[in-house]
Amino acid sequence: MFEQTSASPYESNSPVLAHNSSTQSDHYGLSKIVAIGYGQNKKQRLPLSRYSLNINVIGLGTMGTVTGIGLAALGHKVIAIDHDQRKVNAINQGRVSPTDLKLKALVKQVRRLNNLIASGDLHHAILNTELTMVCIGNSRQQNNTTHSDTMTTVVAQISATLRCKRNFHLIVICQPTASADLQNAIGTDIENRTGKTLGRDFGLCFVPLKLTEDQALSDFYALPKMTIAASDTKSERLAEQLFDGFNNKIKFFRYNKNSTEL
Repeated sequence: MFEQTSASPYESNSPVLAHNSSTQSDHYGLSKIVAIGYGQNKKQRLPLSRYSLNINVIGLGTMGTVTGIGLAALGHKVIAIDHDQRKVNAINQGRVSPTDLKLKALVKQVRRLNNLIASGDLHHAILNTELTMVCIGNSRQQNNTTHSDTMTTVVAQISATLRCKRNFHLIVICQPTASADLQNAIGTDIENRTGKTLGRDFGLCFVPLKLTEDQALSDFYALPKMTIAASDTKSERLAEQLFDGFNNKIKFFRYNKNSTEL
């Protein structure tokens, strides 16, 4: 069961969320929130998205927290997943640990509109979404071996649920770099564990995402031009909808067994 906890009320000194009174009907969710203000400080304009996807985000470190809240603000319905119940409770209470003040302001609003919920139940989240974003390994203390072990565990957990899911499901791996060997290894591992076929039953995308903690939300909404490795056309279309509204263009790279490192 998901823990349903209403967001705490705004305090008098909380950052102000500015609304746009002329929201277009073909945009979703928080497109009506166009800027996050801090008194006399600079405001940040949010992108407008034409799509609303049901997604789950694995990991509530800086990368996962920012990705989940940032996408929920665009109108996507997000389930944030973590094994640490303290992080799960914090999100459901409208609290975040990253130091980005804009993020602290935004999380309460997306919780109030029911665009974001946190849980420890990955199985339920995958069955009730069409897309999984894996956002792990953002810790400075985490070495390559630990990250590899964590990724292997996460892939095994995802695969366990995909075995009994009938609909196509996209898995998006978010990390700064992804070699062709890693791309092929993850795809092959999931196929072996599930008996399903990459490109037909499930898809894979690799997103070169890197955020800085003190301005993570600004980094997320101002992502540089990205080359995303995708396994198939359907995965490309879902990834395009996921990042719809972002200013910078996305280039897709169809990886295969003979791919070289991105």
